[in-house]
Amino acid sequence: MKTERAPFAPITPDYDDKLERLAADKGVGALVKPVANRAGEGAATLAPQERPAPSPDATPRSDMKSLNLELPAYVWTELKIRAAQQQTSLKHVVMTALVKDGVTIKDADMIEDGRRLR
Repeated sequence: MKTERAPFAPITPDYDDKLERLAADKGVGALVKPVANRAGEGAATLAPQERPAPSPDATPRSDMKSLNLELPAYVWTELKIRAAQQQTSLKHVVMTALVKDGVTIKDADMIEDGRRLR
């Protein structure tokens, strides 16, 4: 493996001027070369953005547990299609079916799509 590489060929002023004119003709902003920092100066930093406070009326969800199960491919496909048609998560489709079968699930836990809360 080569440890030394040939340096890039410098852009001559006439090529640089042509590029600037072409960029100006195309409406591209001008290239501004950064000024070297003077001794003792650090890079300018921006203040961190504050995160929005959580909404006070958010209802806490119950402790959730994971469930892994195997389904026939056609059942999986049917569930995914229903979730897409209803614009909800697959979890919501399954939990709705459980509610229809008599399983008690709190309304606070019936989140249509958890990704929308992030």
